[in-house]
Amino acid sequence: MCILGAAPFAACGFFSYHSMTAEQLLWAWIKSEILMPKRLVFRSDCLYYQIMQPAMAEGCKRRRKKRANKTDKAQTAKPKPKRRNRMKKNEMTKAPEARQ
Repeated sequence: MCILGAAPFAACGFFSYHSMTAEQLLWAWIKSEILMPKRLVFRSDCLYYQIMQPAMAEGCKRRRKKRANKTDKAQTAKPKPKRRNRMKKNEMTKAPEARQ
């Protein structure tokens, strides 16, 4: 009966968690949960939001460029340059001086 009562404490000698022995782990748990409990609250600091807050309050919007109508494009479009005539197969074999 005495062996059954001492067996869990003997097994704690072989226990380690994050390189802490059972005694160190028990002491760390007691300190964090009983002696010094804290409620940790996460508060994000969004710097971009803080910087942009005055502009958002004013209601400023980014102005976009107006798109041109298709008719405007047709009137202001530059004429396309003409394509060069391609050389024929028999002209490729000729010397450059003879091509002209």
